[in-house]
Amino acid sequence: MKIEISIYPDNFNKNELQDIIYNSIIIEKIDTKYVKIKKSPLQIEIDAPSITRARAIMNSYILWIYTILKSLEEVEKSGREITSRSSSSTS
Repeated sequence: MKIEISIYPDNFNKNELQDIIYNSIIIEKIDTKYVKIKKSPLQIEIDAPSITRARAIMNSYILWIYTILKSLEEVEKSGREITSRSSSSTS
């Protein structure tokens, strides 16, 4: 079962958001043979042996992305600057 998750941001800088999500998602050891993450454009590809396994993996990554987006929304509401690790480490 093959699934692809793509992110199309509206409110944030597209490249910055892709960097933040890409740097925040860590593939679980148990999922390494089923999940691939591409940076640009940001895509998560899931190729699992069954619908049940693919759905479980998909749901966990969607929840992870949702959590990241909600956290960024709260940071933006507080008036703080949103930066990715890669851009903040070069400052």
